[in-house]
Amino acid sequence: MNIALSSVLLFALSIPFVMTYRISPGDTPYWLFGLIFLGLFSYAGLDLIKLKKEQYVRFKSILMWLVIAGTLGAGFVSAIIVRHQVAPIFRVHDIILQQEAAIRFLIDGVNPYATNYFGTHLEAWHFSDTEVNPALYHFVMQPFYLIFAIPFYGVALKTIGYFDGRIPLFFLFFSLLVMAFRLVKDTEKRMLLVILLAFNPAMLQYTLEGRSDVFMYAFLFAGFYLLHLKKYSFSGIFMALAFAVKQSAWPLFPFYFAYLYVKNKDLVKTIKQLLPFVVTFSIFVLPFFFWDPHAFVDSTILYLSGSTEHSYPVSGYGFGMILQYLGFIHDKYDYYPFVIWQAIIGTPLLIVLLKYLKKNPSVKAMIIAYTLFLFVFWYFSRYFNNSHLGYLSMLLITAYFWPNDHKA
Repeated sequence: MNIALSSVLLFALSIPFVMTYRISPGDTPYWLFGLIFLGLFSYAGLDLIKLKKEQYVRFKSILMWLVIAGTLGAGFVSAIIVRHQVAPIFRVHDIILQQEAAIRFLIDGVNPYATNYFGTHLEAWHFSDTEVNPALYHFVMQPFYLIFAIPFYGVALKTIGYFDGRIPLFFLFFSLLVMAFRLVKDTEKRMLLVILLAFNPAMLQYTLEGRSDVFMYAFLFAGFYLLHLKKYSFSGIFMALAFAVKQSAWPLFPFYFAYLYVKNKDLVKTIKQLLPFVVTFSIFVLPFFFWDPHAFVDSTILYLSGSTEHSYPVSGYGFGMILQYLGFIHDKYDYYPFVIWQAIIGTPLLIVLLKYLKKNPSVKAMIIAYTLFLFVFWYFSRYFNNSHLGYLSMLLITAYFWPNDHKA
């Protein structure tokens, strides 16, 4: 018998996390290292023992989850505790600081899209030695990012006495792993999918510091899962929740619509199946839009496109940085019509991908089309940051392991 690839990857990907990040609020006890090593050894050792398939699957699953809990679980909990002990801005992304402030604003009846964030912990977060963080003027996330976190906020204050915006994020992260575990039936492929999503080196660091990609993707993954089960209308609820968390879900819509239409071959039926999506999205987004339409659009749309004061800067690793290097963009805060490049490059690509989806009407093909289109859309946008590449890697992992026609 051979060592399974999942055993190799669980060891190779979990060890760097254990050796790089804190897995205890204080000095990590050596017995915890010992338990993690024992779990990894046992997980690989099961590949060499003759067991009944049911026993093998059960023991491998238990050990994998114990390793994830002992590494990621311990690491996430420790990150929250240590931040509370050290400082509010300690090793946390600025979106978490803004989410926490926005929740307090919302509870106090203040529109989080129509206020600024000076005087909050976000102001103390280091953005630049010479520049002011433009996020102090805009709350970019969609409303469900706040609404979903409010129950966690209330429970945390009444139990541990403080709230960290990563608590709902980590809850959704582990929910994503559980859904991935349930999706795939083949034992080895299931383990590989969970391990790669859990310890994805392109994404894990950004999740630990609190970036919002996994927060949104958990809902999107649930929508994909329900589509896979042919629960077309029900899936729209979770798709809408993802759209009501973060704008990076929005480029999925033409493929989502096309997938339903190709399956139905009936426009009226497709529109009916989209009603849960429309209603859910409207319930969570429209109240904030009507509360102050200008402020909402200014923060969630114009801020990202560079069309307002204190816009998001040209940044990251995309085409915008090439234009700035060549001198076509003199100031990274100036407006530049990236939409022209997105239309020139993105429109032909969209047509090709829709044709591909029509020939391959599956959730797997829809995820692939969304991934490729989002890659190009982001690359030719105002910003193409490191966590965007991490998010794209999650989509690629998902697409690779996604079952075909209910087969794993």
